[in-house]
Amino acid sequence: GEQGRVILDILRACGGHDDLVFIDDDQSLHGESIEGVPIIGGREKISTVTDDETRCIIAFGDRPDTRLNIADLLTDANCDFFNAIHPSSAISRTVTLGQGITINGQSYLGPGTTLKNHVLVDSCVNISHDCILKTGATVTPNATLAGGVRVGRNAYIGPNATILEDLTI
Repeated sequence: GEQGRVILDILRACGGHDDLVFIDDDQSLHGESIEGVPIIGGREKISTVTDDETRCIIAFGDRPDTRLNIADLLTDANCDFFNAIHPSSAISRTVTLGQGITINGQSYLGPGTTLKNHVLVDSCVNISHDCILKTGATVTPNATLAGGVRVGRNAYIGPNATILEDLTI
């Protein structure tokens, strides 16, 4: 879907990643491709592509709870997760990142910010200093988080939202 194309764009902008495949439970997509990358099947294919060198990223952005369910499935299949960070984003050297994180283009993450596992930061998001985003949080395009904001597990922050200093969502 849409997030698959976004992830693919990030990975190609970063270079490498020539051995990609997509897995999708939508059977109508099996045998199709996204910009030349094959969709090889559904979750039953996970065990056929995972080995000690397989790394995964979840290309699903609509529902944080579903993204975490997929993360659990992939963890059970011994997948290691990597972060997909668009090179046009600016990330302070003191940001702490978990695993399986997606940061789309032109976003900013300020000093002291922490992103736990499987967080999705969409395009043009501004996250100021000392914010904490818990596992599975989603921040959609053009949202702004002022300093010290705490975003809870599976929380969803909509487009163009502005979260004031030191609030908890």
